[in-house]
Amino acid sequence: MAADAERLPLVQEGQEAEVHNRAGSVRAGALIQAGTVHQVVVSEMTDRRPRQLPPAMRDFIGRDRELAALDALLADAGTGAAVVITAVDGLAGVGKTALAVQWAHRVSDRFPDGVLYADLHGYGLAHQAEPQEVLDGFLRALGVRPEGIPLGECAKTQLFRSLTAEKRLLVLLDNANSAEQVRPLLPGGADCFVLVTSRDRPTGLVAGAGATRLELDVLPPADATRLVSAIVGKERAAAERDALGELTRRCAGLPLALRMAGSRIATRSRSSIEDLLADMGDDDSLLDTLSAVPDERTAVRPVFDWSYRKLTADQARFFRRLGLHPGADIEVHAAAAVAGVPATEARRLLDELAEVHLIEPAGAGRYQFHDLLRAHAAGTARRVDPPEDRERALDALLAWYTHTGCVANRVLYPIYIHWVDPELPPPGTEREFTDADSARAWLVAEHANVHAVIRHAAEAGRFDWVVRLVHTVESFLFHYAYWDETFTVCALGIDAAQRTNNPTSRAVFLTRSGWCRLQVGDWTVAVTELRQALDLARELGDAYLECNARNDLGTAHVRAGCFAEALAYLKPAITLSRGTDRGRQEAFVHCNVSAALVGLNRPEEALHHARESIRLREQAADHEGMIFSRYHLALALQPLHRHEEVVALGERALRVPRELIYEPDLGAVLDAMGTSLLALGDPHRAHACWTHALSIYERFADRRIHDLRARMSADPQIRTALTSPLELGGFSKASKRLGRP
Repeated sequence: MAADAERLPLVQEGQEAEVHNRAGSVRAGALIQAGTVHQVVVSEMTDRRPRQLPPAMRDFIGRDRELAALDALLADAGTGAAVVITAVDGLAGVGKTALAVQWAHRVSDRFPDGVLYADLHGYGLAHQAEPQEVLDGFLRALGVRPEGIPLGECAKTQLFRSLTAEKRLLVLLDNANSAEQVRPLLPGGADCFVLVTSRDRPTGLVAGAGATRLELDVLPPADATRLVSAIVGKERAAAERDALGELTRRCAGLPLALRMAGSRIATRSRSSIEDLLADMGDDDSLLDTLSAVPDERTAVRPVFDWSYRKLTADQARFFRRLGLHPGADIEVHAAAAVAGVPATEARRLLDELAEVHLIEPAGAGRYQFHDLLRAHAAGTARRVDPPEDRERALDALLAWYTHTGCVANRVLYPIYIHWVDPELPPPGTEREFTDADSARAWLVAEHANVHAVIRHAAEAGRFDWVVRLVHTVESFLFHYAYWDETFTVCALGIDAAQRTNNPTSRAVFLTRSGWCRLQVGDWTVAVTELRQALDLARELGDAYLECNARNDLGTAHVRAGCFAEALAYLKPAITLSRGTDRGRQEAFVHCNVSAALVGLNRPEEALHHARESIRLREQAADHEGMIFSRYHLALALQPLHRHEEVVALGERALRVPRELIYEPDLGAVLDAMGTSLLALGDPHRAHACWTHALSIYERFADRRIHDLRARMSADPQIRTALTSPLELGGFSKASKRLGRP
């Protein structure tokens, strides 16, 4: 018999036997090997508690919500009959290990029997840890001498669970690759707490072991700034506050990238944050800058590479194709188009990439990349895939957006002139719209992506595609007052039309841009662009385009108070517009002629043109434009003191379905209605109308905001009116446009 243990009697595998040492007795599993009983020898050191945690980070920042969630789970531990397992998952570099280690240090004193830690090397260059290798270390830490450790994973797991059955241990399993790697390492005591970190979603542990999932996201901007400031020093951070903000934005809240960037600055006393930003440049330079360290565990690109190398060939190719999409998120059909696969396969591959946090679900069939992972995917595509393959993928993506945008545009604005025929999308990627609501929802969800795709196409020199794509979205952007995007998109379209020798599209984009400039009060630029459009239309001999340019120039001069000049542009436009666009274009011209005549104090003539506009709207079934015509009819009625009719027009406008209204036109009708109500001696309803109109103007950054505010402030009746909101036909002053926050 050994000096510090007794030999076990012969037992069957799985049975328990007593093992004694000088410290007392423990329960242990015995194992038959080759017809003999394997001897379990427990060291005298079993009374020493293992403390295997790596050091915590001194500059750990934030994560209060996640730490509190772990505290709450610990508070519930030990109340059931099973070990409590929590799995922290998230993308590479998001700080899973830092969080787990930080929390484990905070609570280690609550585990009197110790803390076990193992890096499972699920991702990285190191050999992936086999469960029995980890068990060897755990058993030694628990006092089992080497000669007492049985052979085989199953036997080691049984012994580990027997030894931990009555202990209160914290077990931290870091960087796990799969549930299969973790299961043999789960202790046997209900008073134990297991914390697992992994880049994979812990589906197997949740389903098979009852684990609780805690998903870790990137740091919010404030915490990201605090982290970099802690690394570089408060003085340097304060001296370059703006550059620091841009740096944290470029790192997109990823702790690994933030730490890498901060350390680059901290170790270069003569370099500024601006210098580091200059080094980052494009996406490849950004990743190079964040990877310029000898230790691959702290470099961004290699850490991402470890996840990429785990993918199958199909998953890897799909991941690279997703990197060619320039938008903030991507829907299933767009992913299918750029990857050249059917939508059903794209959905499967997206879900598989989401399982390993290389992309994240964003709801309603949409997925989003972390900015640095998108850069990694695109850079990998440039290194791996031939240029012709990437060009074909980009063309397929552009074709898909052109086709889908055209279809949505035609469903949403059926009476508009459509300048582009839909391109056929790649087979199996078609996106269908059942009604105007579904088309509008798609455009709302995709407008930023379309903008990004247009910019990307322009940078790639695909100017024909730029022209097509701008035609598909310019009407939508205008209707929803995405002004900055509208101006940028129109500018790209104007340039692309010039490069492709397409004067018709150039005139269309100049006219749209000029009209939108008018809506925000940029009169000078608007008139310049509209005059360029008029010159082009004349050169082309295109009556429709000339009429549009003249009509908008007339509008510009009406708003400037130059009524005679406005009529000089508008009168020829009446003749040019006849018989076009089912009467819709002519109706617009009559509206503006009416406005100019009101300005010249010729209300009876103005009334005639306003009524003719309404007749043409009805003929064209132009419900949206009808609100605009009723507004001009109201303007013509007011000088004739026919205020009851103006109020009736406003009440009728409020009953029009919201989806058929361009809201600034409704705001104008409410504005006119308020004026007439005030004239009729009803300041309370006038106040309600003007308040509602003002809320619409504010949401659209409309040029009329300041004028209406001034009138409301100057009128003594309005100042004394009740301030409580009055509901007007279901449109309260707090109403919001569809699709906008």
